[in-house]
Amino acid sequence: MWKFVIGYFIFQIVLLIVILVITNKTDKKSKKRHIRANEIPPGFEKTSESFIDSYSNKVIYVYYNKDNGERVYVEQD
Repeated sequence: MWKFVIGYFIFQIVLLIVILVITNKTDKKSKKRHIRANEIPPGFEKTSESFIDSYSNKVIYVYYNKDNGERVYVEQD
Protein backbone atom coordinates (compact mmCIF):
# COMPACT_ATOMS: atom_id res chain seq x y z
CA MET A 1 0.00 0.00 0.00
CA TRP A 2 2.77 2.46 0.89
CA LYS A 3 4.53 1.81 -2.40
CA PHE A 4 1.38 2.87 -4.24
CA VAL A 5 1.01 6.07 -2.19
CA ILE A 6 4.67 7.02 -2.64
CA GLY A 7 4.50 6.19 -6.36
CA TYR A 8 1.37 8.30 -6.72
CA PHE A 9 3.01 11.35 -5.08
CA ILE A 10 6.16 10.96 -7.17
CA PHE A 11 4.00 10.77 -10.30
CA GLN A 12 2.14 13.95 -9.26
CA ILE A 13 5.39 15.83 -8.66
CA VAL A 14 6.83 14.75 -12.01
CA LEU A 15 3.59 15.71 -13.76
CA LEU A 16 3.64 19.15 -12.11
CA ILE A 17 7.24 19.74 -13.21
CA VAL A 18 6.42 18.71 -16.79
CA ILE A 19 3.40 21.04 -16.88
CA LEU A 20 5.46 23.96 -15.52
CA VAL A 21 8.21 23.40 -18.10
CA ILE A 22 5.71 23.20 -20.98
CA THR A 23 3.87 26.30 -19.75
CA ASN A 24 7.09 28.27 -19.47
CA LYS A 25 8.13 27.34 -23.02
CA THR A 26 4.74 28.18 -24.55
CA ASP A 27 3.87 31.26 -22.51
CA LYS A 28 3.95 34.27 -24.85
CA LYS A 29 4.50 36.77 -22.07
CA SER A 30 7.68 35.09 -20.91
CA LYS A 31 9.18 35.54 -24.38
CA LYS A 32 7.81 38.98 -25.15
CA ARG A 33 10.62 41.37 -25.91
CA HIS A 34 10.06 45.08 -26.12
CA ILE A 35 11.96 46.89 -28.82
CA ARG A 36 13.50 50.32 -28.57
CA ALA A 37 12.03 53.37 -30.30
CA ASN A 38 14.79 53.41 -32.94
CA GLU A 39 14.06 49.77 -33.92
CA ILE A 40 10.45 50.22 -35.10
CA PRO A 41 10.02 48.38 -38.42
CA PRO A 42 8.69 50.32 -41.41
CA GLY A 43 4.91 50.37 -41.88
CA PHE A 44 4.05 50.48 -38.18
CA GLU A 45 1.94 53.30 -36.75
CA LYS A 46 1.69 54.31 -33.11
CA THR A 47 -1.68 53.56 -31.50
CA SER A 48 -3.26 55.24 -28.48
CA GLU A 49 -2.52 52.15 -26.40
CA SER A 50 0.16 52.18 -23.73
CA PHE A 51 0.81 50.35 -20.48
CA ILE A 52 3.39 50.05 -17.75
CA ASP A 53 5.43 46.86 -17.87
CA SER A 54 5.17 45.17 -14.48
CA TYR A 55 8.72 43.80 -14.68
CA SER A 56 10.67 46.89 -15.73
CA ASN A 57 8.19 49.63 -14.67
CA LYS A 58 8.71 51.29 -18.05
CA VAL A 59 5.99 52.72 -20.26
CA ILE A 60 5.34 50.50 -23.29
CA TYR A 61 3.67 51.87 -26.44
CA VAL A 62 1.88 49.72 -28.99
CA TYR A 63 2.57 50.09 -32.71
CA TYR A 64 0.32 48.45 -35.31
CA ASN A 65 0.86 47.44 -38.94
CA LYS A 66 -2.40 47.80 -40.90
CA ASP A 67 -1.14 45.61 -43.74
CA ASN A 68 -0.65 42.40 -41.77
CA GLY A 69 -2.22 43.09 -38.35
CA GLU A 70 1.06 42.64 -36.50
CA ARG A 71 1.71 44.54 -33.28
CA VAL A 72 5.02 45.51 -31.72
CA TYR A 73 5.65 46.81 -28.24
CA VAL A 74 8.10 49.69 -27.89
CA GLU A 75 9.86 50.75 -24.68
CA GLN A 76 9.82 54.43 -23.81
CA ASP A 77 13.40 55.56 -23.16
